[in-house]
Amino acid sequence: MIRIRVLTCGEVGVDPAVPDRGVSKNPLAYTGLFRSAKRRIWLPVKAFLIEHPRGAILVDAGWDSAVRSHPVRTLTFPMWFASKPRLPEGAAADEQLAALGLAPKDLAFVLMTHMDIDHDSGLRLVKDAGQILVSPEEWAALRSGQARYAQRPLLGIPIGRMPLRDDPAAPFGRSWDVWGDGSVVVLLTPGHTPGSVSVRVSGKTGFALIVGDTGYNRGSWENLRLPGPVCRREAMRESLAWVQRMRLDPRCLAVLAAHDPEETRKIIEIQEENEQ
Repeated sequence: MIRIRVLTCGEVGVDPAVPDRGVSKNPLAYTGLFRSAKRRIWLPVKAFLIEHPRGAILVDAGWDSAVRSHPVRTLTFPMWFASKPRLPEGAAADEQLAALGLAPKDLAFVLMTHMDIDHDSGLRLVKDAGQILVSPEEWAALRSGQARYAQRPLLGIPIGRMPLRDDPAAPFGRSWDVWGDGSVVVLLTPGHTPGSVSVRVSGKTGFALIVGDTGYNRGSWENLRLPGPVCRREAMRESLAWVQRMRLDPRCLAVLAAHDPEETRKIIEIQEENEQ
């Protein structure tokens, strides 16, 4: 049995234009600039633990527990200004792993859907995992000095690159079969960031899709609703259209987005192909 555990690692307070840029004509509304704090909405911050017979995989890392006491210092002021953190005791990724009897060193991989601060600041807590990986495209964007990426929280974190390969069946022609058996496949789905990826977890009983911020909720992919932060609008639309097609597949058990308040399941179970 393959299990996906949804780890809710606190909340993020953002402008309503973050999940839906259509709520404002101001193209920078999602940053919170010149927007009232009274408008702020609070969305869950989710990471996903894939319990696989060949090894445990964490997808995204949530908030660093240091945001409880030093949010601005931990995140940098620009990141804190746009994304306010809330992290209750016991909700950080390493704390939830410990509650399950796991230490960061027990993780075979930490796979990052992308490198926004509410996904990657918690990497410090799981830096002893076997490998921490981002797509080559996201790595290049991270190193380019773009304002949306904060470097300070990543100091001392060993980050490698996913070995994405050409794949004509993938939505953007690039994928990585993690275990070589089709059960966990990383697929390039850019638009929100240059190197955003989704993770498909498959078995005999169907598949679940972990999409990170390639869609904030069901309305994102059902209505092809663009979020506020995008790097390429057409790529974002293509990625959302692909998620929409996957969700309509009768074998799709779930689409799991990092900030979706509507999806409340804690565990998704998928029977393995060779399981009786």
